Amino acid sequence: MDREAQDSNEIEEHIADGLEEILDLHGTEQDSWRNVMENWQRQRDMCVIQLICYIVFALHRLNSQASNGSLSYQVREDKRIEFLQELRNQEAACRPILRMGVDAFVLFFEKLRGTGVLQDYKRATVEEQVARFLSILAQTGGKYRTLAFYYHRSIGTISRHFHNVLRAVISLAPEFLKQPNATTPVSSKIANNSRFFPYFKDCIGAIDGTHFRVKVNRAGQTRFRGRKEWPTQNVLAACNFDLQFLYVLAGWEGTASDSRILKDALTRPHGLVIPEGKFYLGDGGLMLRASLLTPYRRVRYHLKEYSRNAPKNEKELFNHRHASLRNSIERCFGVLKKRFPIIATGAEAQYSFDTTTNIILACCIIHNFLMGVDPDEQLIAEVDRELARRQRQNEPQCEEETRAGIELRDSIANHMWHDYIHNVQQVGTMSKRAKGKQALQGEASTKENLCWTEDMDTALLEAFLAEQRKGNRQEGTFTSHAYNNVVTSLRVRFPFNFDKEKIKNRQKTLKKHFATVKDLFHNTSGFAWSPVTKMFTAEPEVWERLIEENPSASKWIRTPINNYGKMFELYGEHRATGDGAASAFERIDRWNMRNSSFNIDLNDISEDDEGMNAYTPSPFTPREGTNAYSSDGRSAFTPDPSPSVDSHGTASSKGKKRKATMGDVSVNELEVMSTNMSRMAAGIEMGNMIAERSAKAMEKGNEIKEKSLVILEHQKTHIYKEGEIYQELQRYDIPAEMRLNGYKYLSQNPGTTRVLFGLPDEYRQQFVVDLAKKQAFWQVDF
Repeated sequence: MDREAQDSNEIEEHIADGLEEILDLHGTEQDSWRNVMENWQRQRDMCVIQLICYIVFALHRLNSQASNGSLSYQVREDKRIEFLQELRNQEAACRPILRMGVDAFVLFFEKLRGTGVLQDYKRATVEEQVARFLSILAQTGGKYRTLAFYYHRSIGTISRHFHNVLRAVISLAPEFLKQPNATTPVSSKIANNSRFFPYFKDCIGAIDGTHFRVKVNRAGQTRFRGRKEWPTQNVLAACNFDLQFLYVLAGWEGTASDSRILKDALTRPHGLVIPEGKFYLGDGGLMLRASLLTPYRRVRYHLKEYSRNAPKNEKELFNHRHASLRNSIERCFGVLKKRFPIIATGAEAQYSFDTTTNIILACCIIHNFLMGVDPDEQLIAEVDRELARRQRQNEPQCEEETRAGIELRDSIANHMWHDYIHNVQQVGTMSKRAKGKQALQGEASTKENLCWTEDMDTALLEAFLAEQRKGNRQEGTFTSHAYNNVVTSLRVRFPFNFDKEKIKNRQKTLKKHFATVKDLFHNTSGFAWSPVTKMFTAEPEVWERLIEENPSASKWIRTPINNYGKMFELYGEHRATGDGAASAFERIDRWNMRNSSFNIDLNDISEDDEGMNAYTPSPFTPREGTNAYSSDGRSAFTPDPSPSVDSHGTASSKGKKRKATMGDVSVNELEVMSTNMSRMAAGIEMGNMIAERSAKAMEKGNEIKEKSLVILEHQKTHIYKEGEIYQELQRYDIPAEMRLNGYKYLSQNPGTTRVLFGLPDEYRQQFVVDLAKKQAFWQVDF
């Protein structure tokens, strides 16, 4: 035993000595690694302790909530089943709530179930998930709180189900958003109407843009607030004459024009495709081309062919029939917004920008599905009446009455002028008034012929930049005080009669020039801005590629762009970029790139309905003045089919804040705890992975260092000692005097000694003899 203890002590001493050598080799490096590992171990232990505390607290909240007398899970499940059965059995209750009939609803959720995207689970069937989703779309604003009351679910559960179904609906885009091809037959609306056939036999639909209200932060509102009073996104869509969408591009800022969005749609990976030989119809805001026919400009089109207001020439006839066909896209947008109040004009957005974009795409897909199985002719007729009323308001007055009014006005004006000239001649002041008139004409001529120079443009931009730095630009718009300061600044520097109107007109021109250049070079690789030459520079082959794609770019090879930096500072941040724009196919690709699966596992939902019921009173009582299910078969929860807006067209978001109940607090706390627990679990997992990788890296490093030491040991120059030299010479058959002199020489010349020991044994004696002859330390001849 003493011997074993002694051996153990010796091993421990060797290990300690080895550790001391390693620390000497690695120094502070090992110390830092040790500190990192110790800190990580400490943090991991703290995370585990905090995780245990969260679990204990969650269990305590669940137990306390269960003892508060809330409805049991089975009772709430029975009420959910009762509510769904009411929807499936009563057409009058189903259509206002789900915006479709019973048969269409069954087909819709069965289609989602058949795709495998959504599945039935123990506590959340596909039918219930889809019903809640459609109920949200049928509300103005789409708030979860009302649904939480009627479906006896928490807001968190409804939110998760809503986003799951939203993704599932968008995944149906390949089936319901199909673009036409060259073999697409002529629409029956054209083929069966002599007013349109054969003139529009190659027309496949109509294109236009419409605005939907969005919620964005204050910093980005400038790019989204265009012609509306609130921030919007401009959605470009193409539809056929059966009122079905063919292509939808959502997400462009509200300040972007339809023509700019159309150019982007034609160049996107999943963009708009127009078959060769076919064309769409567009309004005057789009560009005219062989694949897109627009009406004649400044020519009437709100006409009636067989009436007193009939077309007078071929252009008016074309515009009238063009408008009659293009009206399909207006009807399509009208039915979409009337069917789904959540995206109706003026409805205040309650979701983030990306979610709102997804909702718009989903609504278009559901619209196409319903146009095939449940068109709702009553809804379409209501939209047609609204469009007809709007058209009557825009119709011009009778041409004969207009002509009679012009003649009467001209006769009165001529009579007045004749009397005025006669009176002036009598007074004798004609010459003075003529001079005054000439002066006014000269001033007007100066006003009309004001030519802006580069110095004037520079001064204008510098003045606006100065006002912007002073804070006289609110949400991208300069104040009246800013314009007055700019006018004063220019009048001081230049001898012209500047006014606010001239400043605004010139600013529009500069914005247009800047937009042209920015759109051309902004995302084009290979170009660089030169502040010296004031031009974009690139290699010749880069210019050739750009000019081939856009021939108008050739003028910028030698044309300088004055004040580009100043214009970029003024207008660059406030111009629409389209970064958030996406079609349904692009959304699907983006989710696939993120390795997101469309298979929704609802079993991971901590059914807050098991031990708590945040929004169901106990016992269950409907709101005052209403019944849960009315006697006439209508559900008490019936969203208004049209959005409720105030006199300015905006939905009010003000109201009394509801005091959070104990259930609300519990739900929020549990959701926060669930999020934190997930983050801690992910952190611990990541920490374990980092620690494992660090250990492997350290082992690999030790192996490399050991091999390096071996290599260095082999490469280290060996210094031969005198004893080794003498023992080597003793092996040779040479005279003693030669051995002694050779020993002295080799001891003083280590290089020669290394050469000797580097030779094979059979050559070493001969090397010493030759060395003796050469160095003459042995004079005897051999």
